[in-house]
Amino acid sequence: MYRLSIVASTLLLGACTVTQQDCDPRNADASFATKFNCNTQGVYDQRVTHKQQVLLDEQKTNQMFRDVYAAIQKERSEVSSELGKNRSEYASLNKALNALLSDLKKRAQGNQRIQTQIAGIEKDMADVNRQDNTAVMQKQYELQKLQNRVADLESDLGLQK
Repeated sequence: MYRLSIVASTLLLGACTVTQQDCDPRNADASFATKFNCNTQGVYDQRVTHKQQVLLDEQKTNQMFRDVYAAIQKERSEVSSELGKNRSEYASLNKALNALLSDLKKRAQGNQRIQTQIAGIEKDMADVNRQDNTAVMQKQYELQKLQNRVADLESDLGLQK
């Protein structure tokens, strides 16, 4: 008799076992016994713990995206500032150099060798101005591409700002 009651209670408890799928709170068709077993077996608590962990993981990922965006924006700002500073320096340098070359041209009239050197200096200065501005602008462009790629990755992951 005792063995029979143990076997019966084991079978009864085995029939009461539920899975996480059975314990979906959105399931309106679940029976009272299923809901009771979900509660007593801790499946609801496991589900909540799992959902909280998923939320924490997504929040951490979101924070990492925000950090990357902030770093890119800071770099873009620094590059933009650098570009403005370079333009200002180049304008000042060009002004001083043009004044010097203008004065030298007046003094060297008739001296073809000096006029050729002055023309070479003017050409070199124009090349330097184009190269430095191009490098900074290229960096600005590359940072914009990087930001777009990060945004695409964020979108592909289903995360939004």
